Amino acid sequence: MLFSSDVYFVVIRERKDAHGRRPGDEDYDPRTLYLPQEFLKSLSGGQRQWWEFKSKHMDKVLFFKMGKFYELFEMDAHIGARELDLQYMKGDQPHCGFPEKNFLMNLEKLAMKGYRVLVVEQTETPEQLELRRKEMGTKDKVVKREICAVVTKGTLVEGEKLLTRPDASYLMSVTEKSQKFDEHNTQGTVLGICVVDVSTSKFMLGQFEDNFERDCLCSILSELRPVEIIKPSKVLSTATERVLKHNSRNPLVNDLVPSSEFWNAEKTILEIKKIYSPSKHSGKSGMMDDVDGVHNLGDYPGLPCILLELDSAGQNGSFALSALGGCLFYLRQAFLDETLLKCAKFDALQCVGSLGRVQKPYMILDAPALENLEILENRNGNPAGTLYAQLDNCVTAFGKRLLKSWLARPLYDPGSILARQDAVSGFKGVSLAYALEFRKMLSRLPDMERLLARHFASCEAFGRNASAVILYEDAARKKLMEFLGVLRGSQLMVQACTSLASLLASTKSSIIHYLLTTGKGLPDVSKILKFFKDAFDWSEAEQSGRIIPHEGCDSDYDAVCKTISEVESGLMEHLNDQRKLLGNSSINYVTVGKDTYLLEVPENLMSAVPQNYELRSSKKGYFRYWTAEIKKYMSELSRAEEEKESKLQGILLRLMEQFSEHHSKWRQLVSVIADLSISEQGFLM
Repeated sequence: MLFSSDVYFVVIRERKDAHGRRPGDEDYDPRTLYLPQEFLKSLSGGQRQWWEFKSKHMDKVLFFKMGKFYELFEMDAHIGARELDLQYMKGDQPHCGFPEKNFLMNLEKLAMKGYRVLVVEQTETPEQLELRRKEMGTKDKVVKREICAVVTKGTLVEGEKLLTRPDASYLMSVTEKSQKFDEHNTQGTVLGICVVDVSTSKFMLGQFEDNFERDCLCSILSELRPVEIIKPSKVLSTATERVLKHNSRNPLVNDLVPSSEFWNAEKTILEIKKIYSPSKHSGKSGMMDDVDGVHNLGDYPGLPCILLELDSAGQNGSFALSALGGCLFYLRQAFLDETLLKCAKFDALQCVGSLGRVQKPYMILDAPALENLEILENRNGNPAGTLYAQLDNCVTAFGKRLLKSWLARPLYDPGSILARQDAVSGFKGVSLAYALEFRKMLSRLPDMERLLARHFASCEAFGRNASAVILYEDAARKKLMEFLGVLRGSQLMVQACTSLASLLASTKSSIIHYLLTTGKGLPDVSKILKFFKDAFDWSEAEQSGRIIPHEGCDSDYDAVCKTISEVESGLMEHLNDQRKLLGNSSINYVTVGKDTYLLEVPENLMSAVPQNYELRSSKKGYFRYWTAEIKKYMSELSRAEEEKESKLQGILLRLMEQFSEHHSKWRQLVSVIADLSISEQGFLM
């Protein structure tokens, strides 16, 4: 059964959007669905809740959380059965599902196949619902659920294939304006483009004039092959629409409403300033690093320079900012805008003919050159037989991505070419042993560029990371394992660079010397790594699933531990006082069941026991007591232990935030490793 009769009537036969417009009407929105009141009244509470989400997101597949399972209903169930091999469940309503442990696998499968997935999480347990019903007098019978993620192949930030597949999955936003270019009334188009790699938090912005054939746009599409395109609805010219359709590899296309969804430059700058406002960074455990390409301006510390330049350029930057605005709105729907921007890297997007008078050391290949010479991909759209495939011996995923970028922008400055050749030569001859050891160490690295970006983003409590989300898997342990992976990967990168230190004496390469000199190319992260190495036992944390910080790691935790130690010392002093009072040094504290710190007194001392002793229990030959002082100390100890546990629960997030404060240095370290890995692989050619 495709649909039940009522659903068929609402979704197919009498379909209207949320504003009552029918297919074919002007401004009809296929993303929404009008739900008649009589249809809603026929539904159960759970069904009604599902349809309320679905009716606003008809273009997406809903992963609807129910207990420990994600459920798919109606039209979504057919997609789940067809694409995920899920089994239909019994009943009149099409329905299938999968357990929470298979979430990432199924999410990645659907996203990579071009589907938009809406993740609806449970944010209330049945027990919390019952408590809410009693306290607030509500008649709700369905637990609260909230949208926590919108995932597509351009917004996928985690998954098994993502960490093993090196190719970037770019999200590209495009807008334009036609105008006259010169006194001869030559017509042309100004394009604003924003390209985002969400897996590495990298943004590229550009605004440039393009001809009727859209050569600039074609070159960008041929080089980057975006998997997803965002554009303002009914704004782009026929020529641009044609190029986006015929010069891409079947990307997922998203039409946004101009202004309200695809923001203009002014709205974009306003939203950017909100994200970078000082209040967003208050409460951090230290000052943010100075980031390459970031300028501290007035009340907006950390605002990227390229945004300030585009803003001050007026019309010469407004379309690039608007393209960024389209991206930000789209990313906001996916709960990714703030998490990405917090540690984002912004670069200028260059294209054919856009370099102007400023001499650059590289050229930018146009679309015919990239495609006819098969630089990055062959005519079938894969790398087999291409120049990239022949030259790629990189053992790191981020090195492979950098190599692609270099091949699309070959050097033409003789000095730069010779310097790069010297760097390759630096790994040959007597240095070959160092190169082989370096390569061996790099082969053990995961995709650190993506792993670090995901780590920086996971410090924010957004989407599925929100504290209200009910997850039955051990999310804290999973986050800890990823953090340990980040720490070990960072340590391995430092060790790999250290292994090349002896290379400096045997090579004159200016590039190698720059990359391996601390404070120049190589960031100084030794003190940072030492802090995290001393902060807690990594192996013990991996085994136990939690961090027990060492002294000096966290001042709040140290303070509460000191309080506990002082209370325990007070209890021991009180024990000694009671021994003196009763004249027996054998008196000790014992624990019986849940009762702790019981004074165990021999029966022959009964006559000496003060009247204010509280008898709690006894055994043959002994009586056990509490004193008022013991009860006071125990109350203080209980509060301190609770506070200690609270600090322990928050220590992981605090350490992750401290690590992320140095995000620019970790990014720079990855960049150094990528540069070195390409030079090092040259000895294999």
